[in-house]
Amino acid sequence: MPVPVPEHETRTLEQLRAQYEVEKELARRLLDAPAELRQELYSEVYEELLRRVPHLPQLTQKQDPESEAGLVRLQTQLLAPFLEGAVTFLEVGSGSCALALSLADRLHRVLVVEASETITAELNTPENFELVIASSPPYDLPPSSVDLAFSCHFIEHLHPDDALSHAQEMFRLVKPGGGYVCVTPNRLHGPHDVAKYFSDRTEGLHLREYTHQELGRLLRRAGFSQIKVLQGIDRAPDIRPPLSTSIQEICLGGLPLALRRRALTFLAHRSSHPPPFRPLEQVMLLASR
Repeated sequence: MPVPVPEHETRTLEQLRAQYEVEKELARRLLDAPAELRQELYSEVYEELLRRVPHLPQLTQKQDPESEAGLVRLQTQLLAPFLEGAVTFLEVGSGSCALALSLADRLHRVLVVEASETITAELNTPENFELVIASSPPYDLPPSSVDLAFSCHFIEHLHPDDALSHAQEMFRLVKPGGGYVCVTPNRLHGPHDVAKYFSDRTEGLHLREYTHQELGRLLRRAGFSQIKVLQGIDRAPDIRPPLSTSIQEICLGGLPLALRRRALTFLAHRSSHPPPFRPLEQVMLLASR
């Protein structure tokens, strides 16, 4: 039961299908690769995606400053309470680095880890900005050197076996008392990759999508001692324990897909939050050391 293409999507169905077919091929390459080959394969796969699908939003958004600025505003609003007193900020999977560059004016040091040299080409960066081109951990950064780490729509692109390694690397880099804010689309609303227009499963480069409960369990395995759910982004985030959210997800996750989508639609209509921040649509967790 694929979802309809929204009116705001500027690409044609043929372009979306072309991306879908390319992503399926590249996803299978990653999923089938042994761990020792995946270390470099991520960079190769995403560089190939950028070459073969020139209408990708990651490329075209660079030419749409208003859209990019809107996303940066939302992310800054989410992170603002955790940036107070922060000295060093790290973003993993930054893409165009727009958020990190915008924060460089207010923070002592900003670090970015990105796999793609194409996306980060021709950046003009300030002295307190460091870009690390790397496709997998460990990164060339010292332990306990980051006050706040952040990733947004990144962890779902990792092979399921590599997600724990990523979380462990965030734990290694974050200082005691620091935190890691991880944002990823909620599996219950999915799939969220381009496959959603053609399939009921994540067949593209979202190699695994998560619920709050699943991601929280992963972060605890990595060593983080405290996990909190962040809700709301048009105002100061509501920070709460994950229990009530986990209960909702367990109840909804047990429903057949069609019934679950109706239930989520009902919750969305009762919410004051627009997409993509309807109830349970995003997993937003703060993991603290």
